[in-house]
Amino acid sequence: MKFEKIKNEKSSIRIRLRKISIINSAVILLLCWLLLTSTSLLFIKRYEKRNLELIAATLSNSLTAATVFEDSYDAHKKIAMLGNEGMFATAKLVTDDQTVLVNWQDQQQQDGWYENFLREWIYARPLSVNINHAENVVGTLTLAGTVKGATDFIRYSVMILSSGMLCVLIVAFMLSAFLHRGILQTLRNITSSIHYVISSGDFSLRIPESPTKEFQLFSDDLNSLLAEMQSLQASLLRDNRSLAAKALEDPLTGLANRAAFVTQLTRLLDGQFAHERFVLLFLDGDRFKSINDNWGHAAGDEVLKAIGSRLLALAYKQDMVARLGGDEFAMLITSRATEKQLLQLTEEIREAIAQKIMIAEGTPITTSVTIGYAWSQHGDTVQSILERADMHMYKNKGISKVRV
Repeated sequence: MKFEKIKNEKSSIRIRLRKISIINSAVILLLCWLLLTSTSLLFIKRYEKRNLELIAATLSNSLTAATVFEDSYDAHKKIAMLGNEGMFATAKLVTDDQTVLVNWQDQQQQDGWYENFLREWIYARPLSVNINHAENVVGTLTLAGTVKGATDFIRYSVMILSSGMLCVLIVAFMLSAFLHRGILQTLRNITSSIHYVISSGDFSLRIPESPTKEFQLFSDDLNSLLAEMQSLQASLLRDNRSLAAKALEDPLTGLANRAAFVTQLTRLLDGQFAHERFVLLFLDGDRFKSINDNWGHAAGDEVLKAIGSRLLALAYKQDMVARLGGDEFAMLITSRATEKQLLQLTEEIREAIAQKIMIAEGTPITTSVTIGYAWSQHGDTVQSILERADMHMYKNKGISKVRV
């Protein structure tokens, strides 16, 4: 499970860039290494063959007298002198009548598979040159080249070349890491900005400028998108606030609706131990049905609007006026703390509602409301205080039926 988890983890772009740089540098350096190595090998092959040809030509000239007189001692001495200096591996001197004067071989040379392979690749076969005297061939000198110098040269060349390539690879890796720093920093700025926007929901953040053209274009597009999303977010918040306000507002009168009224009443009851007591007023229209029947629903709407505005004018800022539905209104009064103040308010309400209301046709209409109220008590619930105010209102109407 742990291996699968590690295997499924995605590598970062930093690691990918490093891999790309290393692979790219390694491939280029490998190709350079192969090119330089092959060039060096071809050069050493040509050099060794040419060197053996020069040694054979020089030695054949010095062996002319010894070959003519068949002086094997002198010939062996001259061949051994050069052979011991590592000029060749074996030498064979044969006269024109096939008499072997010298058959010299380097006794210190111990050839392995690598040396044998290298010798076969460089020389292919021993080099034979004629020994001439008075334009006649008096003998043949056969030399087998040595690869001791070539072996050391190739070994040290490969070591130095490989070490140099490794150093270049390390320098290339460090240089690429330094050059990638700007790209990685730009990507970090972009990703951190996006993560901040996602986690915080704040679309006011803008991605900083980048010196790279492609990243700058990408940043500009993201900034444009963030600006558009910020605008949409602000518009959405405005719409939500507007919808929330409308959801708690009576569309006809602009007063609080039943839901807002119940919410405020619940809040006051929950905090009644920390605040002074309040009073709930229930107001019911007395002639609303006849107004609708005689002058139409438009006139009834005008009457409801007038009642709502007059109630709102009598309420203080901390009070609440709501339309519960139809011709029923309610008020939550927290600005009057005594019964005397309450009675004065109810009288002001009756006088304000009793004033004539001009409908669209220019006809004056008079109406009135019946008021019931209930003071808050400890332990009240929304249902209990509503019932008390409702009962008081019906009592004032002179109706014995209690509405639940």
